[in-house]
Amino acid sequence: MKNKILIVLLLCLISCKMDNRKSATEERKVNKEEKKVKKSIDTLFYDEQGDTIETQTAHLKNNYKLIIFPARDKNHEVLNYRLIKGKKDNTYLLLDPYQTNRRFYYQGVDFKNYFALHSNGGGTSNFYFWLYDKETGNEVLTGITGDFDLKNELILYTDEDDEYKRFIYDVNTKVKTLINLPYDLMDKHECTQYINSPKTLYIKRVTKKYYYLAFEICEPLLVEFRVKKAK
Repeated sequence: MKNKILIVLLLCLISCKMDNRKSATEERKVNKEEKKVKKSIDTLFYDEQGDTIETQTAHLKNNYKLIIFPARDKNHEVLNYRLIKGKKDNTYLLLDPYQTNRRFYYQGVDFKNYFALHSNGGGTSNFYFWLYDKETGNEVLTGITGDFDLKNELILYTDEDDEYKRFIYDVNTKVKTLINLPYDLMDKHECTQYINSPKTLYIKRVTKKYYYLAFEICEPLLVEFRVKKAK
């Protein structure tokens, strides 16, 4: 009889230990899930319209990976971007605090050593770009978007800080060429009489000495002029 009692007590003791281990395991699992949820909440928020601000990922030239992502910093929303290449992984601040009407995003403008992000600029009808150095993460150039010649690594843009003048920026040489509109030529064509016609300018072709620009609004008619490259 004593042996039977001892066996029962032993079984109870083993069962209790197993239950305790199971409870501890379940508690750790719950804690882990809570941490996952907390992390998700800390890196996710919504704009004023209730839309989710999601992470954007892109693969750039020279084996760079770009990640634009929302985050929380001291209880307010910010927007960051990461540049990853091999073991190099750097995070940079884009917008602090986050503003719905100034959200940055990548739109495929990728040069060898630079890339551009876009935004509507916040409360204006203009569409802006920001050019960044992949190596340092520094902003190199900003302006109102015109045209991007990815093959020749050129940017046609308007500089609102310089009396809204138009330039072609050579990404590699960092030389800016001023664009003066050919009003004599524009007066000869009905398509260039529209007030927004200069906004449709694009880089048609490039030679050793000149940039050739055309008005997209006039196509299929080719209305073209050239500008001598600045040195």
